[in-house]
Amino acid sequence: MILNSAFQTRARTVDHLGREQIADCPTAISELWKNSFDAYARNVELDIYGGNDPVAVILDDGHGMNREEFTQRWLVVGTESKATEDRTPKEDRNGLKRRPRQGQKGIGRLSCANLGPLLLLVSKRRRMPYIAALVDWHLFENPFINLSDIFVPVTEFDNFELLFQLLPDLAVSLSENITGGEDKARKQRIIEAWKKSDEQFGEEHQNNGVHTQKCFSQEILSRLSNISFTPEYFRDWSVATGSCEHGTALLVSDINYDLRAQLDERIPDLTADVARKRFFETLSSFVDPFFDANDPVDGGDDPEFSYVVRAWNGDTPRVVVGTNKQFDRYQVNALEHRIEGKIDTEGVFHGRVKAFGEWLPDNCVIEPPNELSIPHRSDSILGPLKLYIASMEFKQDNTTHAPAEFRFYQDLAEKYAGFMIFRDGLRVMPYGRTDNDFFDIEFRRSKNAGREFWNHRQMFGRLAISREHNPNLKDKAGREGLLDNRAAKTLKGLVANILMQSARRYFGSASEVRKELLSQISAENKRKRTEEARNRLRKRQKKEFRTKLRKFVQELPELALDVDNFKNNIEVQTDEELFEAQQKLDIFRERLSDKRLTEVPKNLGALEDIYAEFLNSFRSIQFSIEDVDKELNRIADRIKLSNPSALLQKQLSRQNTQIHKRIKSWTNTLYMLQREERQRIDGIIKQRYKSFHAEAAPLLHRYETDQTSYAETSKAINNLKQRMDEENRELFSSYIGALESLQESIDLENLAIFGMEEISELRIELERLNSLAQLGIAVEIVGHELQSYDEIIGSGLRNLPDEIRDSTAVRDIEFGYEGLTDQLRFLSPLRLAGEKIQRWISGSEIYTYVSEFFKLTLSKNHISFSATDSFQNLRIFDQRSRLYPVFINLLNNSIYWLGVSNQEDKQILFDIVGEEVVVSDNGPGISTEDIGSLFSLFFTRKVHGGRGVGLYLCRANLTAGGHVIRYESSTKKMPLSGANFLISFRGAEFDGE
Repeated sequence: MILNSAFQTRARTVDHLGREQIADCPTAISELWKNSFDAYARNVELDIYGGNDPVAVILDDGHGMNREEFTQRWLVVGTESKATEDRTPKEDRNGLKRRPRQGQKGIGRLSCANLGPLLLLVSKRRRMPYIAALVDWHLFENPFINLSDIFVPVTEFDNFELLFQLLPDLAVSLSENITGGEDKARKQRIIEAWKKSDEQFGEEHQNNGVHTQKCFSQEILSRLSNISFTPEYFRDWSVATGSCEHGTALLVSDINYDLRAQLDERIPDLTADVARKRFFETLSSFVDPFFDANDPVDGGDDPEFSYVVRAWNGDTPRVVVGTNKQFDRYQVNALEHRIEGKIDTEGVFHGRVKAFGEWLPDNCVIEPPNELSIPHRSDSILGPLKLYIASMEFKQDNTTHAPAEFRFYQDLAEKYAGFMIFRDGLRVMPYGRTDNDFFDIEFRRSKNAGREFWNHRQMFGRLAISREHNPNLKDKAGREGLLDNRAAKTLKGLVANILMQSARRYFGSASEVRKELLSQISAENKRKRTEEARNRLRKRQKKEFRTKLRKFVQELPELALDVDNFKNNIEVQTDEELFEAQQKLDIFRERLSDKRLTEVPKNLGALEDIYAEFLNSFRSIQFSIEDVDKELNRIADRIKLSNPSALLQKQLSRQNTQIHKRIKSWTNTLYMLQREERQRIDGIIKQRYKSFHAEAAPLLHRYETDQTSYAETSKAINNLKQRMDEENRELFSSYIGALESLQESIDLENLAIFGMEEISELRIELERLNSLAQLGIAVEIVGHELQSYDEIIGSGLRNLPDEIRDSTAVRDIEFGYEGLTDQLRFLSPLRLAGEKIQRWISGSEIYTYVSEFFKLTLSKNHISFSATDSFQNLRIFDQRSRLYPVFINLLNNSIYWLGVSNQEDKQILFDIVGEEVVVSDNGPGISTEDIGSLFSLFFTRKVHGGRGVGLYLCRANLTAGGHVIRYESSTKKMPLSGANFLISFRGAEFDGE
């Protein structure tokens, strides 16, 4: 006799397929978001609300469900629509293009059970009533109840505000899954089932010393009688606010630990930190961040899907993760290493490669490994795939990125790095997480990190697959990866081979590209770091100078007043009074010394006038102190000191105390800096002591777990040791070198500043010399052409008939022509290829030429210009093109400084002092600090019109003829009291002899 029997399903099957099957909380969320995607939502959000009973809310604007769809699809496990092509009507696609379905098995909705036990589902279709259903997932944990005996209450309503009036009735209906309801047979089965469950699975509790049995059924009933859902949880749902006609909301209470951990990121709890990190790592790139519709290789349809997770503290939200908070392709496109392209159905990769910031000219083709057989059967074939990976050198010495870029990408990698898989624009879990190494990236690195290059935490990459072209790449039931079928094995082999081959060809230590470029890049980076250090030092020096200058300029007038008062009221009659006066004078000296500016930048710019004011005040006080000192010395000589020796001893003791006091002040600062630096170095040393063992331990672990051989592990440890040793050498040897320099009293700061200023000046000088060279070439060309045209015009004018030459028009032309030729004659000596003939040139010629040249300027500025007979009788054997510019530039300088001075009787004089020619004026003269730079190219103190070329050319011209120019700072024996430039002419004859 044959009996027909059927499978019977216990309610616990739903728990196995839902809560227990899904890998973790963020994976469960991703499954629910994929359901929203399949419902053609544009936006989905997860809001986590705190309080006594935290609640999680998932809201979307998908097409929603009506009552029939909820009961016939949502409540049917393994819905057939998930296994077929998308049949969503155009009206329900909400203006979006047709989307490939993400769900496959029809169990993704059961992920709700992972978030918390109590679920309120509210949904609405366009032009249809709302529906609401209440589910407690703990009902499905009872192993004694059949699935058919559990009812889910569902209700319809037209006005959203009615929801919370209907909610108590839904709770009562749901509780009948424990109390039994009206069906007597069902009631008996349910009551018996819960009795068995409570007896077998109830937990013993001790309450005030009394042992009690916790009833699972009572816990569910208690939760249903105290539902914490309120209207505020719907305040951001577009359907509830009326801005959208369709969507679905899922409210979950008694939420799990992972969701609660997101509410306060400040709680210092290790398990909460792990939960938050895993949550962010899983959901941060839920939508493909590498998608680029404009990329010819990678283009496709934009998924047009936005997501966000917010944790609420009262009325204040904090975005945990979301579309707007994740990185995107445009941020990593600029990384120095990149490989992108497609893998065809034969497993061949075609793409392009960027290495060390440069795109390689040849297309990259990587064949599949010989040992991998490419399947072609319909149940195992692998369709085309898109690949994109970007990375960089994570050692700053090796990177082509600027320091700011390097730090930016380091921070970005800390959050978002990983190699992920996306199906039709949405993330396939768990690929890209730190605990997943599907493509054996870290395994290969453990054998040879340098050669294999790719590092899971230092690469931004993804593999893009599609359900249409890759139907054999299917998710496991628990969404913990792809089913381990032949298609997945082929995928793994192909991608692993591309990673290995690209590393060895282009990026890793075995790459010829790397060998060729790395030494240059490393050297360039060291140079840049040195330049940055110099710039920081220069910036600090300028800032300190600017701060001190402004401060001292404000303080010096008070000191000047104190010194003047002291100077005007000196009364010394005794040894004691002399000692007190000298003591006060020493205090003034110290106060002035504290306001000394030692390092003055070459280019003061806008500080020029303030610095000039400072110098005038400083020198004035200095002179006053010197005058007081001289006066006290005269008084000491005049009065009869009772005990000069004792007075000197007291002076010695006083000044010794002052020196000790200043040394102590510097010593305290020095010791403080040494302590801080010792603490910093100790921290670095401790970290370097630990780093080798920390990085070597995983290598040993892989050997002990049979992942690598002894030889591979030993080689990896040796490579690690060499790398660490090189890093430590670079770190400590440079520091030791600096300390050794300090031991030898080498002033590193002044050395750096000097080198920095010198390099800066040389660069500026080079740029200006280039400009000057261009100017010289232009003068050469123009001068040559003007001379040619001069001859043509002159010849033409001379050949005109007499009656025409006598006309007013021609006379005007001749007048203009004479003016141009005068300018040409002046230009001629300055031409680079000008007159080369040497002859005797008299001082009278020079004076006449320069007087005529500056005639209008001298008159306009009311300046008296003259030359003594001795100068006019001077004779020099040289070229006019060398000598004339010298005197023009010197006279031009004197005119400028006399013009900005307050001098009433302005004079310039050419004279002879001894056997030197002197160009003298009665202007303000040259500051002592500037004398050393006077003849340097581009040095100028002129506020307007100064290029710093004149004096440099004066010296250059004179040196070419064997002559010497200098500036005399002392005005004694000089004709005038201002600036005095003296020239010693080789072979000069005086008095016309």
